[in-house]
Amino acid sequence: MALILTVDDDPDALGTISRVLQHAGHDVVTVSQGHNALQFLAHTQPDLIILDIIMPGMTGIDVCQRIRANPFYARIPIIFLTAKSRPEDIKAGLEAGGDDYITKPFQIIELPARVTALLRRAPGGVLDSQSEFLSVGALRLQQRRPVLHIHDEAYEITSIQHRLLYYLMTHADQPQSIEQLLENVWDYAPGTGDPNLVYAHIKNLRKKIEVQPDAPAVIHSVHGQGYIIYS
Repeated sequence: MALILTVDDDPDALGTISRVLQHAGHDVVTVSQGHNALQFLAHTQPDLIILDIIMPGMTGIDVCQRIRANPFYARIPIIFLTAKSRPEDIKAGLEAGGDDYITKPFQIIELPARVTALLRRAPGGVLDSQSEFLSVGALRLQQRRPVLHIHDEAYEITSIQHRLLYYLMTHADQPQSIEQLLENVWDYAPGTGDPNLVYAHIKNLRKKIEVQPDAPAVIHSVHGQGYIIYS
């Protein structure tokens, strides 16, 4: 069971989302505006947040960026659930820090499946090792906390970035395709995930951990094959 904060100015959407997630066994708190979500976070940390984008006052993009900028709750998984479905909208949501992106109208079974996938992928959920760190070359990834060490620098990362790095590091020297990453990091069924998820998160990670994001030395692109971390 998880505590899920849902932010949407449409009461019908809030009702549907609440019923679906409560049926799946989760506790759900609903608010209708972005500033209400930030007020809630000031005293309670949910396990996951579901955000609409089009809201009065503060958009979902604004809320997501505020969350990611605050170290106290920057690592909470975030799903955008919105009617904005253009590729540029999806790109903007993911680059703002969203972990997943679902467009309205959505399939009833899709939302709890995406929630389960993100919760399971959070650090401390499924990683099982007696070692505190996973090490590949100069990279040392904390197993139970979303922190990456490169030489003497430590980088705070999100839960999905942690899972993405973990997967690439445990498959070091093996190129991983977009399809493989969608299936193994986001738990999408074959052929169903949006490649923009991978592109945006790789871009965000490079901005965070690479000295020169445009000339990456950590996460390499392999033309026609995907991405790779070398040992």
